[in-house]
Amino acid sequence: MALNEKVIGKKYSTPPEEITQHESIYYGLAYGEDNDAYFDNRREGGVIAPPMYAVKYAAGPVAQIIFDNEVGLNFMMVVHYSQEFEWLLPVKPKDVITTEGVIHKIETKEKGGILGWQTISKNQNGDIVTKATWEFFDRSAGSGIPEDKKDEEPKIGDILFTSPVKIKNGQTYMYAEPSGDHNIIHVDDKVAKELGLPGIILQGLCTMALCHKAVLDGLVGDKDPMKLRKLKVRFARPVLPGQTVTYQGYKIGAAEGGTKFGLVARNDEGKDVLRDCWALIL
Repeated sequence: MALNEKVIGKKYSTPPEEITQHESIYYGLAYGEDNDAYFDNRREGGVIAPPMYAVKYAAGPVAQIIFDNEVGLNFMMVVHYSQEFEWLLPVKPKDVITTEGVIHKIETKEKGGILGWQTISKNQNGDIVTKATWEFFDRSAGSGIPEDKKDEEPKIGDILFTSPVKIKNGQTYMYAEPSGDHNIIHVDDKVAKELGLPGIILQGLCTMALCHKAVLDGLVGDKDPMKLRKLKVRFARPVLPGQTVTYQGYKIGAAEGGTKFGLVARNDEGKDVLRDCWALIL
């Protein structure tokens, strides 16, 4: 069933959410963080929440949109298509974050429909801390009409870092609780297979969190999280527990007052698990 284009422009908002140090630390540990900025209270100014923790505090509109009958998503057939975050200010424990979202895009493709929305998260002072663009792919909402367009291979420059990450067999369960992503395709192998997947798949935002860590470790000398201003990924294929994902980065050039880097993420078979992937570092 096609998605309802009449919902474009529909807005959603969520109640304020207080950030706790316990939960933000738990989130970082769930994907193997080791950056002192998230854990060491001896730091000047204290700790901050991992920037990717935006997946939790900015996700209120996500649940509202998914279960809004007017939108027409078939939740059991939905996978994450792409994600972009822009981090403007650090989020700290005891901050109170409010998020608003608006649907801005519906695109029908051969094998599914893309639903896109944007969110803006503000702290208790009314300052914008994070902007995000989310896209989900409903595998039941396709046109069935073959498409001629194919992805162009990116021109990859000199590789500046290589970071292989072995995905733990229990990774999807570790990530589910602090992220709030309990989608059944991440925690129930039998149901995931019934839905046409090879089994439990890693949360796309966990793949992205691992990418965020790889970029900071590989391209930011002092690992200051706020120097990574933007991160954009498109999820190309599922990541399975037990696989190794290898992240690499290369320079694209100056952009938006910083430097834009292209990113590659491939599985054991050398196939892309992320595409159209880049980071902006100040």
